[in-house]
Amino acid sequence: MKKKEKQGLIILIMVAILIIAIIWFATRPKENKENQGNNKPTTGVSSQNAAEGEFTKVESNGTVVNTSEKLKEEKNAQGFEISDIQYKEVNGETILTARVTNMTGSEQKSFWAEIVLLDKAGKELGRIPVEIAETQKGESIRIEASITERYANAYDFKLEK
Repeated sequence: MKKKEKQGLIILIMVAILIIAIIWFATRPKENKENQGNNKPTTGVSSQNAAEGEFTKVESNGTVVNTSEKLKEEKNAQGFEISDIQYKEVNGETILTARVTNMTGSEQKSFWAEIVLLDKAGKELGRIPVEIAETQKGESIRIEASITERYANAYDFKLEK
């Protein structure tokens, strides 16, 4: 290839990259600083200000901790025992951690489930996907599920496969 052909090819590639970059920047969603952390949920259910609620308290570092005793109760679902439940919101991200014990009586392959968050009336607030890793009979594992929406004021939850 001649030197002029190489230069022409390089210029053509750079122009193509520039056009792709302009299109990408022009079509990506605009972020509004005022609305940051107030994302609308994709579940069709409205989220709420996590710091406001009957079942939350705000710690000095800004972490919003769920105080609902119902939410923290040990649960049994799909043959799994869910215990040691902690639920909080940090920087607009809602996080649930828990210990899950395989009580099915047999080895279980990993699977995806949803944590369905409920208000005091039992109405669905939102859903958080979670992967339950492969477990042996009686084995306990830790899970962590998070979503970038504000649901810290949930009263209870259930696990659905």
